Amino acid sequence: MTYFKLIVGLDCGVDKSVCQFGYPENCFECLSKKFNEANFLMDIIEVTEQQSQQKRKEILYKHIWRKYQDISTIRHLIVLTKAGLPAFNMAIGDLPIDATLLSGFIQANISFSSEELTLLDRINPEKKYYEFEYKNFHLLLCIGKLCKICLILDKKPSNSLKELLSNFTNYFEENYKDELVEFEKMGDLSILDPVRGLVEKTFDIILNYPLTLASKIPPHVIDNLSLIQKAIYETAKELLKEDTYFFITLLINMVSKLLGLISHEEILWNIYQLLRQNLIIRAKLDFEREKLEGELKEKKERENIIRNIMEMKDLEEIIFECQDLNVEEANIKINSSLNKAEIAEKNAAYQEALYEYQKAMNYAKEFNMDIKIAEISLKISEIVKINNEVELNFAIDQANKSEKKKDYVIALKYLFQIKDIFEREKDLENNHKQLEKLENRIKKIQNHFK
Repeated sequence: MTYFKLIVGLDCGVDKSVCQFGYPENCFECLSKKFNEANFLMDIIEVTEQQSQQKRKEILYKHIWRKYQDISTIRHLIVLTKAGLPAFNMAIGDLPIDATLLSGFIQANISFSSEELTLLDRINPEKKYYEFEYKNFHLLLCIGKLCKICLILDKKPSNSLKELLSNFTNYFEENYKDELVEFEKMGDLSILDPVRGLVEKTFDIILNYPLTLASKIPPHVIDNLSLIQKAIYETAKELLKEDTYFFITLLINMVSKLLGLISHEEILWNIYQLLRQNLIIRAKLDFEREKLEGELKEKKERENIIRNIMEMKDLEEIIFECQDLNVEEANIKINSSLNKAEIAEKNAAYQEALYEYQKAMNYAKEFNMDIKIAEISLKISEIVKINNEVELNFAIDQANKSEKKKDYVIALKYLFQIKDIFEREKDLENNHKQLEKLENRIKKIQNHFK
């Protein structure tokens, strides 16, 4: 007979304050009766009362969070035949593994561990798992009837991961025993290629992959999302403006910053729902997580270097040019840049104006024109202030409109932009009261997500 461990949630439908069966003394017998009437033959029932809907939700949040923590440690999976030959191996992270070398290491350790078993261990073998250390990684090996399946991990496995590997091993042996026999005859690794889908489904490996949003999501689907799910969706859109993919860890942190009061566990559970609805999907990239993150970092560094080079190039050109200029010629250059800056300023092209003012400043510094330096510094301060005011007014307008429409996700997005503008201004003392009011407003809106 096959036994299963079930975790079941049941609403008994009776208010405990008027329970005629005797709450809480007779809950166990009452639940046993209900299961028996439903034709469940149960030897053991463990009853735990959950006090509220919120408590039940928290259990779900913790379950998916624990699973995510387990999955994030997996770097590789290898299926070995009973004889120890690698029949299937799959990189789940970015760890290159020599399957043949590793299989030899595993076989040697199994043989050594088996010699250590006592006679009682051999008669009643409770140990289904072997755990080893291998090149700073942890190996979890599950021994089945037909094969051995090994996970290469970043850290020691949890009990829940051991149970998941055991379930995977049982399912694999039941459904791929013919393919396993064929591999042992033919030695063709492609025979077990379909197992990749089973690995991804069983372990929810998608939580470890680079992700993106589905290309076409109907507006009514977005409208029907919960507030937290809308926040996740909007945050994902912002991340995709910078790159073609994102990872769950970054998405969780960004949404957590936006919503403030919502736990990482609850955010992850909502991301998981969007994954199940195929609103968030796997990005079509070859999965090399560290390589991708490294490339993104290098890209940003290159952009900063290019920006700095361009700024330095302008400065170097001015320094070089000034060697052949006299004061009058330098004044002509300064006035030309100032005129261009004023025209740009009138056309509200504030970044262009700032660039021209900075050029004028560089000429003035090379010739130690203190009066000009003071005048241009004032112009630069004014243009920065105007630019901030434009950004601030736009953000305030959008935040107010969004809050009136009860579009709290967008409202929070613009309120955080307002906060950034206040914080980067030098006059923090005068902004202190405004920042306090802003923080209170943010918290008030965040309360809608509880």
